[in-house]
Amino acid sequence: MTQSMIRINEMLISILKSKTLTQFTAVELKKMFIKEQSDTKTDTINKGASQLVHRTLNKLCRANFIEKQIDAKKVIFIKTPMFDESRLYASMPRKLVSKEPIVNDNTLKLQKIKITLNQYHIDLLGHIGEAEEFKRLFNEFPETKTSLYSRYMHARNQSSSMVGKIKAIEACINTLES
Repeated sequence: MTQSMIRINEMLISILKSKTLTQFTAVELKKMFIKEQSDTKTDTINKGASQLVHRTLNKLCRANFIEKQIDAKKVIFIKTPMFDESRLYASMPRKLVSKEPIVNDNTLKLQKIKITLNQYHIDLLGHIGEAEEFKRLFNEFPETKTSLYSRYMHARNQSSSMVGKIKAIEACINTLES
């Protein structure tokens, strides 16, 4: 009967071939694997490394190359006498890609622009209120109209400017949402 070959990651083969490595945990094996991956950032490959190590350990357990023992809350893997490094062959190395949640870039842009829109609405209401108050004051105190008129016009211009900004931002939001 021919014995089947077991395909695993090349770096994991070199780690597992070590004669001093007879028992280990999945975390220890993952740390050794990540240490060997010196060309990439640890935080980028951490999740991918965990998945790779656990898949490899499951393959080796099914082939009776290692035995899984549970001591209290710790899972320890021990090499069995059936561990045969000649039956291990290297798979083509894959680049470990970060599987971080992909957040739509437009979502972040929309959040930021909606915050700006809300601030513009607040500013608009402030400028409108200021202009209305100047009008009320002009009616109540006509003698102040000449000295306060420039400030009244400034408040009106600011509110008109805010309306323009709000329309532009709303058009941008509509574009990003569609």
